[in-house]
Amino acid sequence: MRHPFLAFVTTAYALSWSAWIFGFWQGEGPLATLGHYAGGFGPLLAALIVTIALGRDPWAWFKGLFKWRLGLGWYLFVLGFPVLLVAIASALFVALGHSIDFSLAPARLASYAPLFVFMALIGGGNEEPGWRGFGLPTLQETLTPFRATLLLGLVWAFWHFPLLWGDPAVRAGEVPVSALGVQVGFLLVSITAHAFWYTWLINRTGSVFLCILLHAGYNTSNGLLVLVSEADMAGDAGGVLLALMTAVVLGSVLVLLAATRGRLGKPA
Repeated sequence: MRHPFLAFVTTAYALSWSAWIFGFWQGEGPLATLGHYAGGFGPLLAALIVTIALGRDPWAWFKGLFKWRLGLGWYLFVLGFPVLLVAIASALFVALGHSIDFSLAPARLASYAPLFVFMALIGGGNEEPGWRGFGLPTLQETLTPFRATLLLGLVWAFWHFPLLWGDPAVRAGEVPVSALGVQVGFLLVSITAHAFWYTWLINRTGSVFLCILLHAGYNTSNGLLVLVSEADMAGDAGGVLLALMTAVVLGSVLVLLAATRGRLGKPA
């Protein structure tokens, strides 16, 4: 009760990492898949457990997450902003002398809506009741929006790290330590930077539901709208795009911080 955020984080890590380790131990097959996706629910379950431990009404907390009667502009933002970031990074990618394959677009666009729903339900959006529905408001009770977001962003980023082991090349030792270190560094910065947009969104709207849609939009856009083949992504192109996406997100956050004077939408 004295340290609800710490209780939430340790519970989320314990639940998620245990599920992921179980999945890795299974190798391949349905149990491995189950472990992979079950781990994504760790933050939500941790938030629910700590909410109950604090003596609060878990159903009231859960219902309060799904504020959806908001202006159309907010929905256009959460659906369009991830696409804009990918478009800017892709333009920079081409400007650096690389090429993108527009022939990939029809099939990927056809898959966008179903993948978006999947990402919202079990592919990332399901984390948001924990991170932004419990973790962020708890931190903002005592910390400034900037400090709360930075701390939560780092916690959120490190939480993902066991998933790197899901890459067969990493498990086989085919990825050099230096290359893996660079990848980890970019992911750490990128995920932490993304957290600032979620903070601004929740502070302006009070809607975790919109954060779920934004998370789904990021994951779907990054997965489908980067028009580079999987073979090329496994080479140098993947590293270049990761660096560009990180730079674009970080640049957008600097603009956001300047525009909001660091308040990130929270009333003074």
